[in-house]
Amino acid sequence: MAEITISVNSRPFQVVCRDGEEAQVTQLAEDFAARVATIKKGNEKAGDSHLMVLTGLMLCNDIRDLKHELVAVRRDMAEASKSRDALSARVDEIEDVLSLALNSAAEKIEAILPDMTNGSQNAPPTQETPNPLG
Repeated sequence: MAEITISVNSRPFQVVCRDGEEAQVTQLAEDFAARVATIKKGNEKAGDSHLMVLTGLMLCNDIRDLKHELVAVRRDMAEASKSRDALSARVDEIEDVLSLALNSAAEKIEAILPDMTNGSQNAPPTQETPNPLG
């Protein structure tokens, strides 16, 4: 275990953390100290305990707001997933309809082609009309 010294409201505190987490804990302490300093600006006469309570309340409020946002994001994701599934089903239906239409058109063309090729081969030769001028 590692032991580091952090500073909050110009007071040093010894904190124990896992080896390798020193930088993360130091960064968290700096964020916490900045929040305490922000609250202190409006409450210069507040003592350390009062500042810590106010900062804790502010952090709890932030956590609550984030939880509400997370619930909203999860709801939006669920709705988007339902919409995506419905859209995918609709695309599948359209593909099926188009496939049937193309197959039907191909069958009709194939049915017409033998008549056209047989008809042009069995047609009597055309006679040229003589040109009266020439």
